[in-house]
Amino acid sequence: MPMSIRIGQGLGCLLLILVVLGPGAIASIALHQASWAILLPLATIGILLGIAALPIGRNVSPEEYAVELERHLRGIDNDDEWDRTASVRVKNPRLEQLRRSLPDSFDDLRTEEDRMSLQRIIEELREGEFPDMPSKS
Repeated sequence: MPMSIRIGQGLGCLLLILVVLGPGAIASIALHQASWAILLPLATIGILLGIAALPIGRNVSPEEYAVELERHLRGIDNDDEWDRTASVRVKNPRLEQLRRSLPDSFDDLRTEEDRMSLQRIIEELREGEFPDMPSKS
């Protein structure tokens, strides 16, 4: 399982500012040209947006995805695990379609209907079927 680094909001914002503005500030001081203070942050933001737009997805099998969904159903996952399960692209196109169609009500599973619906999805994935899900509205 991939490792993750947890950074508090304040420290995370500071690191983001340093990554975006730092190289431009250093270059403008070192090269004595103020234009670097503008060009490098714009280039950094462009590169980061380009990387974010790449069609990269997690390589997960239907059985592994069923395990992730079941951990959420049983309440033994944490918010980060559910966020990855429900929000991060999956390479398998059919699993990606399923992931995109998961209703927002699955986030907290407050109703018995949501719990039963998620259980049905898990069972169908384990049987090698891909459940038909209505598209999100």
